[in-house]
Amino acid sequence: MKAVLLFLSLTTALCGCSFYKPEFYQEQPAHFPSHYSLYSEKADQPGQWWQEFNSTELNQLMDQAIEDNFSIREAWARLTQAHYAAVKAGANLYPDLYASAQGSYIEQKLKEMGQRGRDEWSLGLTAGYEVDLWGRVRAEEQTMAVLAQASEGDLQSAMLSVSGEIGENWIILISNKRQQKLFNKQLEMQKRLLQVIIQRFPLAKSTALDIYQQQQVVERIEEALIPVQSRQELSKHQLALLTGRASLENQLKDENVFPEIGAIPALGLPADLIAQRPDIRAAGLRLKSAEWEIAAAKADRLPALRLTASYNSLSEDINSLFDNWLLNLAANLTGPVFDGGRRKAEVERTKAVADERLAIYGKTVFTAIKEVEDALTEEDRYNRTLQSVKKQLKLSQQTVREARRRYLNSSTDFINVLREELNLIVLEQNIIINEEKMIIARIRLHKALGGSWMTQQVSSAKSASSR
Repeated sequence: MKAVLLFLSLTTALCGCSFYKPEFYQEQPAHFPSHYSLYSEKADQPGQWWQEFNSTELNQLMDQAIEDNFSIREAWARLTQAHYAAVKAGANLYPDLYASAQGSYIEQKLKEMGQRGRDEWSLGLTAGYEVDLWGRVRAEEQTMAVLAQASEGDLQSAMLSVSGEIGENWIILISNKRQQKLFNKQLEMQKRLLQVIIQRFPLAKSTALDIYQQQQVVERIEEALIPVQSRQELSKHQLALLTGRASLENQLKDENVFPEIGAIPALGLPADLIAQRPDIRAAGLRLKSAEWEIAAAKADRLPALRLTASYNSLSEDINSLFDNWLLNLAANLTGPVFDGGRRKAEVERTKAVADERLAIYGKTVFTAIKEVEDALTEEDRYNRTLQSVKKQLKLSQQTVREARRRYLNSSTDFINVLREELNLIVLEQNIIINEEKMIIARIRLHKALGGSWMTQQVSSAKSASSR
């Protein structure tokens, strides 16, 4: 037993042996911009961005989605798989120790001695360990550990993506509620106007053409209500799916007011995205895992040293089991002599994998920068468009009032009133749509910037599950 303990101590001391180590790529891609084209350079670490909307309903939807969304649950399961895969790979750094015990009864008949029976008892211990001379085992363990960290980045990316989808669909739902309210209001107004025109007809102050044209306006508004109501239902269905539920009918309120958004958040510099965006972190970690895979593939071309030790005891009497024993210590050195170039090809293949992941990393970084720039540009565009449409709306309201006054005084044709009424409806709807698009652009900006709230969410969930 002392020899076995000595063997285990020796293998533990050899755990630190290493030869090949990865050569890490430069993380920041070439031609990296130093700043954004718009707004400040002050760094910001946004928390749960939806809190600025001050909506209890939205907060509840977000909490449900983070807890029950199917994509997030899938990402949690993949993270758990990656964690235990890393634990499994790390186990190869330590010796294996197996114990065996056996008891049997053997009965034998001999011609000279007759029939004879005996008991046999055996006990054994076997230990094995591959000395990591070249760092292959540790490189494989590091590969799986880094991939587990990348899976955590994937989980955080799923949380960020789902939060954005929830926010966008919630805003679209409010937008369609407001459009429905607008069309209902206009429909009621146009029906009253139709009654006025019909009442003026016997007095020869309106014509049949006026009546037909006004009836067409009423029908157009009723037709416009159909897709608006349909989009509401589709948004509700999507929100239910995102929160992991079949329906939200009893939860969603009749909220039809857009939340107020504040000033553009402090963006920091493009380089800050490397720390704030979980998809960039995950891509960078996968690049690192490929670098460790190269080290493992190189080390696999060299000889492997494996130490084994076994202790076996055999006796016919269980009380004297430890009186008869056999100890065996062995070292086995094996290395490839000819493998048809398989191991060399594996090295080259893993280098190509690293090159691919380097390209993926660069694409992810520049895509993130593009998404920030796009969100800034879109919000600025819809904000300026909204201000212009509001000015047009004021002018259109004045024009409608004047056109109605002239028509009632028989100073103009009804077609002029009709044209201005329809223009007013379009402008009012455009205001709602531009407000919707502007808020969605802000949501996409928060998504593009990333943040730290996902990391805190994952850490809290891990702490809760470990209790």
